[in-house]
Amino acid sequence: MPPLPPPRTVYSGVLLNPRDEVLVVHHKDAPGGVYDLPGVTPDADDNGWIGLAAAIKTATGLEVNVGRLLATEWAPADPQTRTPAYRHRVRYCGRVPQHRRIILGGGLDHYRWLAADAVAEHCGLAARRIQHALKVQRSGGKVDPRNLSSVTSGVAEV
Repeated sequence: MPPLPPPRTVYSGVLLNPRDEVLVVHHKDAPGGVYDLPGVTPDADDNGWIGLAAAIKTATGLEVNVGRLLATEWAPADPQTRTPAYRHRVRYCGRVPQHRRIILGGGLDHYRWLAADAVAEHCGLAARRIQHALKVQRSGGKVDPRNLSSVTSGVAEV
């Protein structure tokens, strides 16, 4: 059996509206009703999280400034499905003014603004990561980028 592909890194952004609801998007290939944060899985030649602002603009039409790290998450590889391991990094990308128009692109077909308590209902496996990022954002905490998974360890300095 050939070796698994190398680990991938996924970068996503937390965008909040004036009511502290988070923007989540649905990709046309995702199961119905399952949302996640807008983001990017850069190719090996890309600049990592630096490309996140451009990816969010493509996905939503919004111009953002990529800010501090809110969450890290590690998912091991799955040899049965040949899915590589992935590192997920979530960064704060700012506030979106009320009634700002969202223009979806990049394979997205729907979006929602969710209160923190509605994330679990609509975001499937991403819910824990999103909830952790929102908690760190609200608390002003810091996440060490060397921590493989602040989501599972619960580690964030306040």
